[in-house]
Amino acid sequence: MKNMTAQQAFDTVIRSKTEDLMGISFDCICGETHGVPIKYLSMGSGAVERAGAVLDDFGFGGRGVAVCDRRIESTVVREVMSVLSAGGLDLAIHPVGDGATLIKPEVSGSEIIAGEIKGKADYLVAVGSGVICDLVKYAATSLGIPCALIGTAPSMNGYTSSMAALSEEGIKKTIMIDPPRCIFGDTAIMRDAPVEMVRAGLGDIISKSICNADWKLSQIVKKTYFCPLPFRITDKSEPEYLEAAEAIGGRTEEGIRVLTDGIMRSGLSMTVIGTSMPSSGAEHFISHYWDLMALKEGGKKLLHGTQVGVSTLLVLDLYEWLKGFRIKRVSMEKLESDYPTREEIETFLEGKFGVYSEGIKAQYLPKYLPWKEKKAELQRIVDTWDSIFGELQPYIRPKHTAARALKKSGAPVTCEDLGKTRNEALEALIYARYIRGRYTILDLLADFGVLEQAARSILG
Repeated sequence: MKNMTAQQAFDTVIRSKTEDLMGISFDCICGETHGVPIKYLSMGSGAVERAGAVLDDFGFGGRGVAVCDRRIESTVVREVMSVLSAGGLDLAIHPVGDGATLIKPEVSGSEIIAGEIKGKADYLVAVGSGVICDLVKYAATSLGIPCALIGTAPSMNGYTSSMAALSEEGIKKTIMIDPPRCIFGDTAIMRDAPVEMVRAGLGDIISKSICNADWKLSQIVKKTYFCPLPFRITDKSEPEYLEAAEAIGGRTEEGIRVLTDGIMRSGLSMTVIGTSMPSSGAEHFISHYWDLMALKEGGKKLLHGTQVGVSTLLVLDLYEWLKGFRIKRVSMEKLESDYPTREEIETFLEGKFGVYSEGIKAQYLPKYLPWKEKKAELQRIVDTWDSIFGELQPYIRPKHTAARALKKSGAPVTCEDLGKTRNEALEALIYARYIRGRYTILDLLADFGVLEQAARSILG
């Protein structure tokens, strides 16, 4: 794309097939230079059969180690390893986990893998889905060796992401890592994934109907960087996976193809600009909050994408509520009298999150402002509200389209479907904003003193 103008490059990227975006670099209309450092992506039935030759072409030489979840070692992994072996790729297998319980997506777990493999591998191959791939990406980065990913379920968008979503001291973080060099999304393998994981993948990318609105809101209020390209990358595939929702839930060949392409484009929307903001807004914070509460209280942790699908509908409801909020009738005097000090916030966080409060403070406190600065920010929002909502509108999809797709796929649609009580949903809406330092609709509503009111209203 060297000889293209920024607009020509922008338009070309949007139109391009997902696989053709690998290795590109270009100047964007936002003024930045973007790129995709991933070298190779193959999707479709039989993609893994070419892995041996592909890895050789892209510099994977010497000793290779395949990292997998012990729970699927005797089934999916054995099938994949057989295909790889037939293609001339001989890998040592390094299973992790106890074979019975879910592997935790933690930095410490990745560090253990790196320590066990150090000096025994020249490259890593992840055979698995979200957690395994994030653990391997982080471990490979810490070891300074390349990695490749072989997806076993279309359950999340992290395959093509240059980030790893891992917890540290209970707090989920998005950590920049060296991206995988090669990725294989073999739909024949993906299709056999448990249907709950397939539906979770749809739930994860359904969130693109709202998270870019949060990102745009952050730019307007906090003057953070924003680029329209990531939204347009995912926008291209959105009509396809919404239309194919029933086929996705039925795990048909076409349904899995559409879903796999959708999750890969979603991951690329983050990689191309080096931040997860295009694919992670308030709806993800709500899911992270539920995860943290499950950890804190010993509850059951659900699939991330499944929770994200439901929380996306909640956030869409919040934006609809916000549309009718008479923001210019707000009393600044009342907001000032209710505004907490930094010390009061810290005390609250310690009481609410206990042993996890230090990690929460590190995330939330950087976006706390003294009242004088906050007042100026709020007044600017009030003065320009009509134009602000006009700028957000293109990034907000109708709730009914997202809800219909989830329902057609068989995925949970309501908090009740997740087994969450009304109070658990209400608490998540009120407190999830503390989980991350990003500014979202949750912060906006809280700043104007109406977050709890809005939350109660949409929950009925």
